[in-house]
Amino acid sequence: MLHLPIGLILLLAILETLSFWPRFKKVNANAGLILTITVPAAALTALLGWMLSQSGGYEKELLDLHFRTGMVTAIACFLGGIFFAFGLRKLYRVALAVSVLALTVASHLGGSLTHGSTYLTQYAPQPFRNWLGGSAPAAPAAEGSLTDWKAAPAFQVAAKPMLDKYCIGCHGPEKKKASLRLDTFDALHKGGESGPAFVAGNAAQSLLIKRLHLPSAQDEHMPPDGKPQPTADDIALLEWWINSGADSGKTVAALQPAANIEKLLGARFAKAKPAAPQAAPQPIEAVLPIAEKLSSELNIAIRPLSEHEAWLQCNAGIAGAAFGDEQLARLAPLQSNLRWLDLAGTKVTDAGLAQVAGMVNLERLHLERTGVTDAGLADLQSLAQLEYLNLYGTSVGDDGLEHLKSLPGLRKVFLWQTSVTPAAAKAFVEARTDKDQIRAWEQEIEALAARIRNQKMQVDLGIPVTNAPAASAPVGAAMNTTCPVSGKPIDAEKTVSYEGKVIAFCCDDCKAKFQADPKPWLAKLGLAAPKR
Repeated sequence: MLHLPIGLILLLAILETLSFWPRFKKVNANAGLILTITVPAAALTALLGWMLSQSGGYEKELLDLHFRTGMVTAIACFLGGIFFAFGLRKLYRVALAVSVLALTVASHLGGSLTHGSTYLTQYAPQPFRNWLGGSAPAAPAAEGSLTDWKAAPAFQVAAKPMLDKYCIGCHGPEKKKASLRLDTFDALHKGGESGPAFVAGNAAQSLLIKRLHLPSAQDEHMPPDGKPQPTADDIALLEWWINSGADSGKTVAALQPAANIEKLLGARFAKAKPAAPQAAPQPIEAVLPIAEKLSSELNIAIRPLSEHEAWLQCNAGIAGAAFGDEQLARLAPLQSNLRWLDLAGTKVTDAGLAQVAGMVNLERLHLERTGVTDAGLADLQSLAQLEYLNLYGTSVGDDGLEHLKSLPGLRKVFLWQTSVTPAAAKAFVEARTDKDQIRAWEQEIEALAARIRNQKMQVDLGIPVTNAPAASAPVGAAMNTTCPVSGKPIDAEKTVSYEGKVIAFCCDDCKAKFQADPKPWLAKLGLAAPKR
């Protein structure tokens, strides 16, 4: 209802303006029909705006001006409709012009009430901002802008960025819902109609934090459902600031944040890291002839990874000791297309890994039983997309793991029969595991699990009756203890019913094989094949 009369009034103004040109003189032929919709819509909008204003929380002087200009718009629109009905076209156009002028002012004031007085210039491109006389928003601490965030006030870097981004649209100088302002520390400390916004030193008991953690469907959840929501990191920083005493002036360093908070702040205000090295693969048609030639000459296997992509997989391990650093260097024309590279059991050494460093699209790399050492692994730091690395049977030790810590995509490292110690392996895993992110995901999973539990229905008739799917496993103990297909111990949950007998299997694959054709396995169970 707010925007309908705005569009209709502007449409009428455009049509009437165009009608002054002979070519468009009949363009306003349907003005009467449009007015029939516009006049009651404008009146209803004014009424709804007045009703909304009664909820409070708006800056009084700005609200009064908005109300007056809105009423002028509605009245001018009504008079325009009267003048048009009586054929007084000149007066109708004057009333329409007044309505457009009043609408422009009322719209600007409405935007100021909702989004703040600087909404027109705050996010405008710099040339327009200069022309409109505005200035850039004075961010408390723009992400990536602080070279020494530890020396900055904790309130400015941990709390205010979130409050400015998600809260002051409804709790700022122009709009103060529940008489609460969150745009300054003093206003935050004062609180609103429901009391103080926070309890210094106790985030769990702070009203602001409680509202943030309420389920989004609840009316008291803030920000309201449908509005942009702060991230778990935003809330964690705000909670840390409150738990640290909620002081307006103490620096981050003075509050001695825990390692997880330092990590969050460091990531937020660190300069953007350069993009990981990446090279576009050559068209498969261009590299296949080269790959076939090298395969033949080096006695190795180079094949496309899939028929629809330009990626290649290379297995040089089949050449064994006949493949070394010199032969590896000959793969250079294919380096941007190589996705998997198997050098297991070859004579490749640290010198050859300098060539591997240029294969920046590698995802899997087998180096087991090669001559590589800790020093050579330093050349692998350019492989940002590497996910799998096998170093089984090499002389790699604890120092080599240090070179691998910076690989962002690395998820599996095999270190059997190497010199790596258990302590170094444990430290490597801990350094590569983002515990805070895992904890945040676990919290999200728990929240979803709670929502699922709340959706389940239960009817009590003396026995539970739920909307959960019925159990698919047959009732009764299995007749066998070993899987008839594989001979391995059974999993009691993976069962089928066959001619009244419960038969268990070790895995879903074996179960599926039996269900597809039970005949080959019946003898192992002491069961007779079904008669034709």
